[in-house]
Amino acid sequence: MDRRAGANVIAFVYGGYLMRYIYLIIVVPFYGRILGVAEYGRVLASMSLMNVIWMLAGYGFTFVGMREVSKAQSAAECNSIYSLHVSARLVMGLLGGSIGVIATMSSPVLSERPMIGLLATLLGIVSAMNLGWLFQGRQHFRTPIMIEVFGFALSLVLVLNLVNGPSDAVWVLASLLIAGVASSIISYGLTTWQLGLPRLSFAGVVPLVRGSTMLFCYSSGSVVLTASSTYLLTLLSTPAQVGYFGAAERFATIGLSLMGPASQVFIPTISRQLALGDKEGAHVTTRRGATLLIGYGLLAFCGALTLSPFVLPLILGPAFEPSAHVLQIFAWMFPFAAFNQFVAFYVFVPRKKDKLLAMTGVVSGLINVMTALFLASRYGAVGMASARVIGEAALAVMLMGIMIRLELINLLPGAERAFGMVRMACGFRPQAGAAKDE
Repeated sequence: MDRRAGANVIAFVYGGYLMRYIYLIIVVPFYGRILGVAEYGRVLASMSLMNVIWMLAGYGFTFVGMREVSKAQSAAECNSIYSLHVSARLVMGLLGGSIGVIATMSSPVLSERPMIGLLATLLGIVSAMNLGWLFQGRQHFRTPIMIEVFGFALSLVLVLNLVNGPSDAVWVLASLLIAGVASSIISYGLTTWQLGLPRLSFAGVVPLVRGSTMLFCYSSGSVVLTASSTYLLTLLSTPAQVGYFGAAERFATIGLSLMGPASQVFIPTISRQLALGDKEGAHVTTRRGATLLIGYGLLAFCGALTLSPFVLPLILGPAFEPSAHVLQIFAWMFPFAAFNQFVAFYVFVPRKKDKLLAMTGVVSGLINVMTALFLASRYGAVGMASARVIGEAALAVMLMGIMIRLELINLLPGAERAFGMVRMACGFRPQAGAAKDE
């Protein structure tokens, strides 16, 4: 993919994602004003549970599948990968469903309205079964965006017609689930037309799970608190604090998710360039990704820090004024999160450094959980947001150290000269062939 074509694809992907934020601009104020703080907090807690189930059922398969499909040479090979991943997600979906039921009944907030938690669990499994990774790996970047836009439109129509008061919170999850199932029918139908029916077989599931474990360890370590923090807060604090934190986290998640569309283009592109032996092209593409992500992280930091006190009360109403301070704390997370996403998914994943990601993910996850348990139980929403910032900062420090150690720091634009003296001061010695082998 040349530079102009890549820019056009990224522009289209971000255009599609713009529809996601138009959708959120409509539904977030609607939820806040129609449901109220307590019920909206319950919905946000269920969405947090949904993200955890999504992560468990997906089990790191997304990036492994995207990487493998980007190297496939024929439709038959793509069908084989497609079949194996569908089989594996079905198995992990059963595990995720069991955990979702237990988590729903264990939460004081969700157990009062268990149907919300159960629907969120089903939504997590349906989300994990989506085929976006397959379309992106085959460089059909526009297809999953168009299917996703259809899902947003359908869920928006359902939500606006079915949710009329706090007692209708369950219809929020039901609407999202209906839209998710409809989108899945379209994506699986299209894939079957292109590649044939998936040949479900559980013979290769165990090796795939084993091969995806390193990326799952990274995800479960560095993303588990991100996905489950609102749910965790239901165990440690009051419903009002859950609502304040959940509303602020919703806006922070919107900011973080804007980093995602570019990865759908850069990861398969870098993987394909490395598979074809174009190492210099892969390095150039990686540097472009670094410039885009880190620049965005700094911009999001400034925006969240300065605009939060004005934007949140305006959108959600005066009852959510405490959420503004929570979002200002989240602002400090954006530069670290941008750097972490660049290193993890633009540098390590295409270059198969999965074990390194797993180690850093587990360590940062432990830091996240211990910090959250200490701070959230004492300071509520502010403490949980602070724990998220500390976790992302710790992960950034570890990833930076590994990049310096592996002589991959040159993938950061203009950083090779700046960090030359750092490597010497720290006593690092170049590893023979470390950078060259990339």
